[in-house]
Amino acid sequence: MSGTTSGVVFSRSGDDTNMRIFRGKTLNFEIIWGGSAPIDITGYQASLQARDAAGDLMLDLSTGNGGIVIDGPTGKLSFTAAPAITDQVIKAGRYEVEMTTAGGDVYRVISGGISPVAEVVQ
Repeated sequence: MSGTTSGVVFSRSGDDTNMRIFRGKTLNFEIIWGGSAPIDITGYQASLQARDAAGDLMLDLSTGNGGIVIDGPTGKLSFTAAPAITDQVIKAGRYEVEMTTAGGDVYRVISGGISPVAEVVQ
């Protein structure tokens, strides 16, 4: 992870990067693909989906719906979701971020468990 995060906390567990998402709060975070040696992702598409154990979709962010913005030359993916969207994450589950190249190759960027954190201030 790089830059600032808001509305989410990440933790490592083996190959997974687990996400705790604060329900009803604005979500903002960034990933630099390639870390300290960024990969140019110009022309790529990205998606983040989170599903509960039954496979029901709880969170769907993408370059197509504006939830993910890509800065190609820097390898930066910026994720954002409004409070009404984060409020839909009501169960624990799994999430994954995928990148699709202009040529159609699909790569896993990051994945792990997702769990909601209840809103206190309502």
